[in-house]
Amino acid sequence: MKISIVATTLLSFTAGITAFTPSSSTPATTSSTQLQESISRRALFAQGTATAATAAVSLVLGGRPAPALAEVAAGTSLPQGALQFSRLIRLKDDLKAVITRVTEHPDELDKKEWDNLSDFLRILYKGSEDMKSIAKSTIYDPEKKKKAEEDVKYIQKVSQLGDGPVSKQDAEGLAKILTKSYLVIDDFFELLRDVPDEI
Repeated sequence: MKISIVATTLLSFTAGITAFTPSSSTPATTSSTQLQESISRRALFAQGTATAATAAVSLVLGGRPAPALAEVAAGTSLPQGALQFSRLIRLKDDLKAVITRVTEHPDELDKKEWDNLSDFLRILYKGSEDMKSIAKSTIYDPEKKKKAEEDVKYIQKVSQLGDGPVSKQDAEGLAKILTKSYLVIDDFFELLRDVPDEI
């Protein structure tokens, strides 16, 4: 009910904006001072409209701020391929940190941390999806493509097998799986080395 009221308010508010928008038939006798004042009023009105719309969306979301919108053209977001590559680099760095934690301090891992490790295995699986997309769009050599597909399948498989050691709280078993995963992702990056710059 709240959503429909807000939506109706926004629609009527937008209709009001259109009704008050100056037409293109402004007389040629309009002075530059009048034109500047008109533009300033329009800019102020547009800003007020944006603020009202943001407040309405915030109401719909239960008081939470509206999510920020990012556009590649505006320079506030990476293109899809670059974003996937960036996530994969971050995953490799995170893998190294997790391996160190599990290997060097296994006795310090509590239930909450084991739950986080289970979540990390899901992130590892999602990393295989990024690998698949990157390989599809950048690797054209048949042998390298085949090797990349094997790497993807391996990461998918071990991220699922990792549930066993996590459920048993077997730090050593998990460390072996994660270490092998790290090496496979490193191998995947090696396959990307000779990809031409223009791709």
